[in-house]
Amino acid sequence: MKKKIWFALFAAIVVINILAWNCTAFCDWHIRFIFPVSINTYGRLMSVFPFSVGEWMIAFGLLLLLEAVLLAAVRIFVRREWLKRVCKGFYTAFAWILLAVFWIMTCNCFLLYHASPIDEKYMPEKTERGYTDKELALVRDHIVEKLNELTVEMERDDAGYLVYNDEITAGAITAMQELGKEYGQLSGYYPRAKTIHSSDFLSQEHMMGYYFPFSMEANYNKRMYIVNKPATICHELAHLKGFIYEDEANFIGFLACINSDDIFFQYSGYMSVLNYVENEFRDSINHKASKYFEHPEIAKSVYSDDLFLTAEAWEKVEEKAVIQTATVKKASNQFTEATLKINGVEDGMKSYSRVVTLLLKYYDGILY
Repeated sequence: MKKKIWFALFAAIVVINILAWNCTAFCDWHIRFIFPVSINTYGRLMSVFPFSVGEWMIAFGLLLLLEAVLLAAVRIFVRREWLKRVCKGFYTAFAWILLAVFWIMTCNCFLLYHASPIDEKYMPEKTERGYTDKELALVRDHIVEKLNELTVEMERDDAGYLVYNDEITAGAITAMQELGKEYGQLSGYYPRAKTIHSSDFLSQEHMMGYYFPFSMEANYNKRMYIVNKPATICHELAHLKGFIYEDEANFIGFLACINSDDIFFQYSGYMSVLNYVENEFRDSINHKASKYFEHPEIAKSVYSDDLFLTAEAWEKVEEKAVIQTATVKKASNQFTEATLKINGVEDGMKSYSRVVTLLLKYYDGILY
């Protein structure tokens, strides 16, 4: 009877995944009516814990997988009846855990990849329009000018590093809820974002944050330079509202920050998209210096703030590193690339830079 239930549930979730790949309307319905229930119940429950539950779930899952392999190896050489019963009980529980993970990942992650994109939902009149290099230059120049204005207002320590003393996580929730007044899908409850205990390892991956679908948590790297934190937290919180694509989360993190009353959040927002826009702009002018210097120059202090980790933070990370950073980063990139492509993101990690297209649509009617 239990096997029949397991196979029935497995078949049901396979059907749901097939439906998701072929029916955008179904995924949109799920995000509108079912997904918010998860964040308001399961997400609230996980938020009670002051640490990242998802991080410990991963550790538990790896240990469970290791135990499954070791137990299978022992079973080959030991043929005792008691071990047979232990194996049966363990692998039965293991199968149910895998099924639960498949269901949770489907509902809180896989389905989200097949919903309508943000521009179709909130900028439908601009979905088919193309943009020129001239308009790209206007967006780039605007972002540079805003950063140059804001950088002189930032508080810094004796070493020149940025200082921010207010509560970032609470500010991020406020910024997201304010943005939710215009983008309805972003309204409502948000759990507090949590730092990741293994932030040193996360730094080696060159990752600023993670959304854990199986714990409904937004997590961020506590080691990264502080200017990255507001936009990163808003980015991860966007995933909790059903925006799973990285370019969309980048865009939402940008909007939430630049529309905040807090100038540090504004600075973080513009900084979060600077490299994406700058790279596209340089490509559009074929990296010609003569054309580049016809446009506003990025202030030296902005360049100095464009950091993932400070030199001191990197030194501490490398001191504790068990595996070389280059190896960790390569493995992480390969995993992320594979995960995105499995979920239908054909250009993999290059999709992050599609935020530039969303910025061009956003500034349509504002800058041009």
